Amino acid sequence: MANKAHLKILKQGVAAWNRWRRDKPNIIPDLSNENIFKLGLGTTNFSRTDFTRVNFRRTYLHVFDLSSADFTHADLSEANLTSSDLRDADLKEVLFEGTVFRLSDLRGADLRGTDLRQVKFQDANLSGANLSQADLSGVDLREIDLSGANLSQANLSGAGLTGANLTQANLHGANLSGIDLQGANLRAANLSSAYIGGANLSGLDLNGVNLRGADLTDANLSETNLSSANLREATITGADLSGADLKRANLSSVDISGACLGGADFSEANLNGVIFNGVDFSEANFSRVDFSGVDLSKTILRNAHLEGANLSEVDLFGKNLSDANLREADLRKANLREANLNRADLSGSDFTGAQIYRASRYEWRIDGIRCDYIFCDRAGEIPFPKDRNFRAGEFERLFRQLPTLELLFEPGATSLDAFALDQVVQTLNAERPELELKLESLHASGQPQAVFSVLRKEYCDEQLREVIQAGYQAQLAALRQSTAPARDARSALYGGPELRKSRRYERLETVLIEKSESETLGPAQLNNFSAEGLMLRSGFAVTPGEGIKVRFEKPLVASAPNVMDSKVVWCRDLAGHGEAVSRFGIGVSLLHWPK
Repeated sequence: MANKAHLKILKQGVAAWNRWRRDKPNIIPDLSNENIFKLGLGTTNFSRTDFTRVNFRRTYLHVFDLSSADFTHADLSEANLTSSDLRDADLKEVLFEGTVFRLSDLRGADLRGTDLRQVKFQDANLSGANLSQADLSGVDLREIDLSGANLSQANLSGAGLTGANLTQANLHGANLSGIDLQGANLRAANLSSAYIGGANLSGLDLNGVNLRGADLTDANLSETNLSSANLREATITGADLSGADLKRANLSSVDISGACLGGADFSEANLNGVIFNGVDFSEANFSRVDFSGVDLSKTILRNAHLEGANLSEVDLFGKNLSDANLREADLRKANLREANLNRADLSGSDFTGAQIYRASRYEWRIDGIRCDYIFCDRAGEIPFPKDRNFRAGEFERLFRQLPTLELLFEPGATSLDAFALDQVVQTLNAERPELELKLESLHASGQPQAVFSVLRKEYCDEQLREVIQAGYQAQLAALRQSTAPARDARSALYGGPELRKSRRYERLETVLIEKSESETLGPAQLNNFSAEGLMLRSGFAVTPGEGIKVRFEKPLVASAPNVMDSKVVWCRDLAGHGEAVSRFGIGVSLLHWPK
């Protein structure tokens, strides 16, 4: 029960009360179990009143002006302060058990380090309040105004914060584990070093928010706006970032291992030093991102969106980049050895100095690619071309894979067939130069067939096939009328009347040896050739009997393709002959070459 003498002094007003407190500092006032409002003090201004160590247990203090009052060490257990003005009040080290602050104005109040777990803040205003290190775990703060409040190192685990106003709030080091923040306003809030593991931040606007060093393990950040946010050194392992906007965000040194990135937009984000263990890039947008110094060895890059990304000098050894969008990307000096670039789009990218030893390039797109030279050897030390740069458009002509169509023949194809087809190609290119028709290969064994390439896929139609077939039949019929054209055919095919099966001709140039599916083994030196085969030297061995492709800068003869199917006949170690760089001699036979 309240001490009647103490109540009597309180009725005399603030001045009398504060004077008594100064004169009797050792007395602990007891105002417990009293309805102060019913004492006729409802209009009394208790602003700046000294209520330190006062016992207000179960006391009614509603609708009072208690602004700037000092409640240090007071007991407000089960006290009711509904609609009271507690602006800038000192509430440090107060005992709160079941205290009611319904509709109370606590703006700027000092609640540092207090245990508020059993407090009711329904519709209260805590804007600018100091709640640092306070225990608010499990407290219902839904729709509460906490704008500008200091919640640094506060425990908010399990608290209800949906719809809360936390604009410019300081949540540095706060514990927000497992809470639901949907609908909350965190604009310009400070969440640095906060623990937000397992929390629901889905759909929030965190544009520009400071999350440096925050722990967001397993948090739900789906559809969240994190553009320009500071996430430096944060932990996002296992978080759901599907559909999140991370444009221009600072993710330097972030651990994002195991996170779900489906539909996330990382364009222009700072990813320096990010840990990406097990992350799937396939559905995220990483356009114009600088990956310098980033370890991508444990990422999944198939179908990745890397348009305009900086991947210069990045180690992509053995990575699966099939179907990836690498348009306008910077791949200078990138390590793409044994990488899978099948169907990847590298149009307009800078490929100078890239290492592509044994890289798979089936149906890759390289329109407008910029490249001075590449490295195709295992060690990445021998440039190709060896003594010059690629000329404008030369890399595209050598390495692009054009649309093709096939034409089948009756068994028994001869050199007449090759000559007839070559004549058809020349005639059609004169009539329709936009086709850029080329005879890529003539397979004479089994079911004979010719493979033609054209510049664009839409040209590969049945009408073109019929025109080629008709022209071929006409040319072949004319050739069969005399024997002279046959000799001319051999001359045209092999580059001169003196070129015969038994004779070899010197030709020194650098070629590329590839396997099927456009897998590059490395560069080799062509020494000589004949109508049946080639003599090569290289820094690596190839197993006899293995099928390979030999890529030339210029075709061996006028109508031959740049890439010729071959088979390794022998491979010898030339180290004993003083050879160092070109250690192995390789003899190959040319397949599908007209006999």
